[in-house]
Amino acid sequence: MLIGHLPAGYFLTRALIKKYKIPLTPFWLGLGLVASVAPDFDHAFNLFFQANITDHRSLISHIPMTYFFLMLAGIFLYKLRPRQWLKWGMIVVLSNALLHLILDTVFIGIKWLSPFNNHLFGVYNVGYTGGFFVNDYFQHWYWYLEILLWLAAIISVIISHKKGELK
Repeated sequence: MLIGHLPAGYFLTRALIKKYKIPLTPFWLGLGLVASVAPDFDHAFNLFFQANITDHRSLISHIPMTYFFLMLAGIFLYKLRPRQWLKWGMIVVLSNALLHLILDTVFIGIKWLSPFNNHLFGVYNVGYTGGFFVNDYFQHWYWYLEILLWLAAIISVIISHKKGELK
């Protein structure tokens, strides 16, 4: 997914806020939005500092085991000092990071079994090995799904703003 992580994260964060009765504030919504694109921060790092690495999906922020260890650390901290904000933060951040990885699995793939197996597990690919080959991502249904996600998110934000839901 190229541009759809942010609107997908918006919808997931809104659902989590509703389900866990997290306050609908700019902080919690913003945290979810940042977490939804955070795994791609490695791509920016790669572009600015390590031009020799071509596949940012090999870096630590695209390895599911990273988030497993973050979850264990969060659970450990929560057991030491139970705080509602820590629980909410773990739910919002880890759920959005997992959503990002799931969405990236559709195109090109993720190294779900890393460090034990460095194979990219994905469904479709553009110029990579494995999965179903796609000539042009911008002519594929998944690209149009990303556009629809953006449109739906923009409409949802406008409606929420008109209702006065965002504090």
